[in-house]
Amino acid sequence: MLSLPKGINEHYGRNADKMPKLLGAGEVPMSVSGIMQARLEQGNEFTDLWNNWYDTSDLVVYPKGNDKEMYVFLTADNQGQITQNGRKALELIRSNNLVSNRGAIVEQLKDLGRKGLIKVPRSKITTGSYLTRNQVLDEQVWRILARHPDEVPAGFAEDKELLGKYFDEVASRTKDSKNMALYVGDSLRDQTTLKAWCVGRLEYRSLANGRSGLGDDDGRLLGIAPEAQGALNRDQRVNVYTPDQVRGALEELGFSGLTKTLIDKLGEEK
Repeated sequence: MLSLPKGINEHYGRNADKMPKLLGAGEVPMSVSGIMQARLEQGNEFTDLWNNWYDTSDLVVYPKGNDKEMYVFLTADNQGQITQNGRKALELIRSNNLVSNRGAIVEQLKDLGRKGLIKVPRSKITTGSYLTRNQVLDEQVWRILARHPDEVPAGFAEDKELLGKYFDEVASRTKDSKNMALYVGDSLRDQTTLKAWCVGRLEYRSLANGRSGLGDDDGRLLGIAPEAQGALNRDQRVNVYTPDQVRGALEELGFSGLTKTLIDKLGEEK
């Protein structure tokens, strides 16, 4: 039995060493929501999904000299593709770009761009303790990592029910009503840094850790191979319709006139 689904490659070791190789091979590092979905859908068959921790393409950014705010940075969109600014951020994860807190150096926060970068007040983060279902569902960081449509831009949004379904599965497996703790690190006084969010194994109740060093020897990334990325895209919950499909649906519903004319115009512009 394979330990991981076909097309998913494990990269164990220092993230600062493995991320450049993963990107160079054309792979996409799996996101937190991707791991959650994989565990729900394939965790019974591929038990390593639950038994290991995984670092992800979702990053945490610590602005220099700022103990009030941090950022969650989604570097891959809901079609499983790395965004342009997301790739630049992931490329900062390399062995010659680490600083004292073992994070990757960001010269200026603005260099990261804005797409997928979401500010989170630290005062609203519950850290260091396991959480009830309601607490998890209300926790902004977890909602962002689960790609809830109310928390992330449309190009990153996924299943709004994922977080609740995932918590229920974790609770069923741990036999505990409190799970999925959050851990975040500190900002440096004179340097903006980023790290990768890590999803914990079931033994630790699937916590999310944003403070582990990118130079730690026990990093573990999952890379989606190029040949598997097309299948992943087809499985996404975001549907895109052509003007002809929209026009046909309108005709079935009895719409005509100006509405159809607008759709025809859209088809011409496409």
